[in-house]
Amino acid sequence: PTHKLTPRSRRIYYIWRAFCCAVPSIMVFGTPVLMMCLARPFPQEVLAALTLLTSAFVYSNTLYMFIFAGLGLKRMLAQAKLDPASICEANALDLPVTPSSKYLQQRQTMDPKAVKHWVILPQYKEDIETVAMAMRSAAGSSMAKSNISILLAMEEREIGAEDKVKQLTELFKDQFEDIQANYHPKDLPNDPPGKASNVSHAFRYLISKVDSYENTILTVADADSEFGQGYFETLSWNFAECDPTERYTKIWQSPVFLRGGHLFTSMQELAGLSDPSAVRFPYSTYSLPVALARQVGGWDVQWIAEDYHMGIKCFLMTLGKTTVEPVMTPMMNYVPEEEGDWWGTCMARWVQLKRHALGFSDFSYYFMMLPLVFSYSSSSVSRNTEGLQGFWRMLSYGTTLLIRLVNVHVLIGVLSTYGAMEAMLKSEIFDDCDDFFTILVSAVFFVTYEVLLKKRVEGHAQYSLCVHWLKNLIGLALGSPVYFVMLGYAIWRAALMVLTQRSFEYHVAPKPKQAE
Repeated sequence: PTHKLTPRSRRIYYIWRAFCCAVPSIMVFGTPVLMMCLARPFPQEVLAALTLLTSAFVYSNTLYMFIFAGLGLKRMLAQAKLDPASICEANALDLPVTPSSKYLQQRQTMDPKAVKHWVILPQYKEDIETVAMAMRSAAGSSMAKSNISILLAMEEREIGAEDKVKQLTELFKDQFEDIQANYHPKDLPNDPPGKASNVSHAFRYLISKVDSYENTILTVADADSEFGQGYFETLSWNFAECDPTERYTKIWQSPVFLRGGHLFTSMQELAGLSDPSAVRFPYSTYSLPVALARQVGGWDVQWIAEDYHMGIKCFLMTLGKTTVEPVMTPMMNYVPEEEGDWWGTCMARWVQLKRHALGFSDFSYYFMMLPLVFSYSSSSVSRNTEGLQGFWRMLSYGTTLLIRLVNVHVLIGVLSTYGAMEAMLKSEIFDDCDDFFTILVSAVFFVTYEVLLKKRVEGHAQYSLCVHWLKNLIGLALGSPVYFVMLGYAIWRAALMVLTQRSFEYHVAPKPKQAE
């Protein structure tokens, strides 16, 4: 904590923190400025370099998504064939030993059926049928009545929040082990409204309700999340079979598919979960041990991208030990939508895009925390026996984490700046490959949709898969240029806001309403 620093160290740290806030702007705007300066003496070389950079980026990413998203589809199909009720039926003594285990002789047995779950559903002005859909999907678990509890994380400023809680509690009163509600007060100091502050307050409330930290998993879910079949059973099994030294440094993430769009977002996340060497972040809906959340001090209220931020925070606070592991049961979320208004839907998506781009602030957070983590690791009060050795190991592993953040935020913002130049001089070899692999990625997405997701989204609707795929492929070809330009603008805007603001307003995009 900064209050434990000496006055001189605190002044130096404040200067360092201001520089960290400038890092996103330096990377997003500094690189194009440098290229512009070099373009005058070396115009052909700069144009060729920019063209190769943009083409290689698109080519490598589409190829990566095609290969690993395809493997992810295979794993999800295998998972879908399992009977959820039978996953936790194995005797604890028969738990499989993973080849990567380093402590086979010290392995502790834990009965998967003894694992408890708390699900936090943060919400503000969400349609009650949408929240009921999320709870209904959790209630479909074979262990819902005995092992799953729900915490409705409400906002005190929402009119009718108490009535909504009463309706949901009455609707699901016999389907879960417990249902609780917490109301996040308005106008708290240094507590901007949003999902992060809501979850943070709900977690502090939840700590008093948990009987045992050692066997309890906490799942943070969007209010419109529809859990996949067998999610909680698989999660219990994975938690129980972990090595005792690693059990409380895991975060679990399932593939998230969004109703109505986000093809490449879904495929990118699925590919990352399928790639054993990938650097992963928790995204949208994720699970972690209560003990881990308590160890790192819960959620920070001032960081708007609470999922990525919590993953980075756990990584830093455990000196690089925390990893994100896949649970290959597909989860469904809604995209923003203004019912009956095409332009309103576009604006709703724009509101969400701007909010997601503010996750760029976590790039600054990583660098801000390094001096504090170093100070703590080297101090005599540190309870971590690894000390500086653990810090340097974490710093080494953190390089891959930074590369992922650059790939998510910096490159998109920079490449959007180069769009006009790329159109002037383009590599035909990469261009053909880009188009080819884009078609293949879209094909993998639609196979996934048809086999695993269609019934959950559309019921028994009948239509030609080929016609549906072609319509979406054409829409993708026409809409992608506009989308990436606006995405680039959102990232430029986020970089400037990180530089000039210390907290951000959380704007809620409208979601479609469920039919009663």
